[in-house]
Amino acid sequence: MPNHLPSFQRYQQAFTAYIRDPHQHALPNGVQTKGLAVYQEVVFNNLFESVSACFPVAQKVLGKRAWLALVRGFLREHSASSPIFREIPEEFLRYVSHCQLANQTKLPPYLTSLCHYEWIELLVASMIDADDTDIELNSTNEITLTSDLLNHQAIFSPTIQLLDYEYAVQKISPRYKPKDKVSTQLLVYRNAEYDVKFIALNFATYQLIKLLQQESMSCEQALTMLASDLNQSAERVIQFGLEVLNDLQRQGVITGFSRLT
Repeated sequence: MPNHLPSFQRYQQAFTAYIRDPHQHALPNGVQTKGLAVYQEVVFNNLFESVSACFPVAQKVLGKRAWLALVRGFLREHSASSPIFREIPEEFLRYVSHCQLANQTKLPPYLTSLCHYEWIELLVASMIDADDTDIELNSTNEITLTSDLLNHQAIFSPTIQLLDYEYAVQKISPRYKPKDKVSTQLLVYRNAEYDVKFIALNFATYQLIKLLQQESMSCEQALTMLASDLNQSAERVIQFGLEVLNDLQRQGVITGFSRLT
């Protein structure tokens, strides 16, 4: 511990080091073991409850003993970049990712993807509403899914998240622990009723939405590019795209269309 620090900071570091890992760090001077043990239990229980609430499937898949060990490792080893309590699940996600990259623990290869899938629901649910913009949106009464729409740009819900995983994370459970990779694309967003929704996508729809999210990209331009990428006829892909756009708008993923200037 650096000696140049003020005494109170050295005490704080010794105190927190013991809370994190009492087996590797000495008890701070002047502190009773019994009292600190109670404090240590409170800190860990609060951390454990916060993490477990966000990752219920991961907890069940790993089992009680392995999950407890993982959370204890998180407390002991992870240096958080944020002091905000509600951001603990995101910090835990970083820790799990680091563990898997470093092969520090015998974790299932799909665990980081599963934890990200569970955490993204919290992220979308807690997003602050975007301020009203000056973009002129067109409702379905003003614009139909015809060639007129093709000249417009799709406006997506500000909460939309496109996810691309190597495992079918939405199917993982204590009874289903995947052994093989399966390319999986999902869309997550919050609807007008503030419900977080997950939509499974095929690869073509995933690629289309990525194109449509690009700045100043009209629906026709995106569909033409997609047809080229898929080596399909533009007419066939445009018909497919119009159906996708209609469905996404119906579900509230697309909130409207704006004219390109």
